[in-house]
Amino acid sequence: MEAVKPSPMIGGLKWLLDIVWYLLWALLTVTAVGFLGATLVFLAQLFGWIPESAAESLRSVIDLVIMLPLVVAEILALMVIVHRLRLIVRTLISGDPFVPENAGHLRIIAIAIAAYQTVRYAAQGLIAISLAVFGYQIGGVELARFDLNLGSWFAVAALLVLSEVLREGARMRQEQKLTI
Repeated sequence: MEAVKPSPMIGGLKWLLDIVWYLLWALLTVTAVGFLGATLVFLAQLFGWIPESAAESLRSVIDLVIMLPLVVAEILALMVIVHRLRLIVRTLISGDPFVPENAGHLRIIAIAIAAYQTVRYAAQGLIAISLAVFGYQIGGVELARFDLNLGSWFAVAALLVLSEVLREGARMRQEQKLTI
């Protein structure tokens, strides 16, 4: 069987996914350091190590303690998606995309999208609680309405179906290879 050279689009997609991968790592690092700093400020304020006047001016930093773990979770979900897409593109470049592993990658991508959406709902809930209970906004974000993104949930369902199609196709291909 003759090796087929991948299309330029696949090379460009690999390049784009690599850039996004490293940007997500940078964003995760900055967010994690920000969360650590915000947590230290929160603890210092909690134990009274910061004067009350300074604590009031650092109120927005303290609010980050509530939201940054959710931002980290969203970034991690995006990193899982990009990593699995990079693995799928690698099989495309090697010339054999119909491998059973790609079905697993699609399934994990579907789960990561569902987790990302769930984390977004948790963030909306925290914003609503902060507005209702504490009477202030977290990070200057206003709660307009609950945003149920049906497109993302249909994408999850489509990816799960496609992963099963790919898994079955890879199984049938393996059986065909064994048939004389």
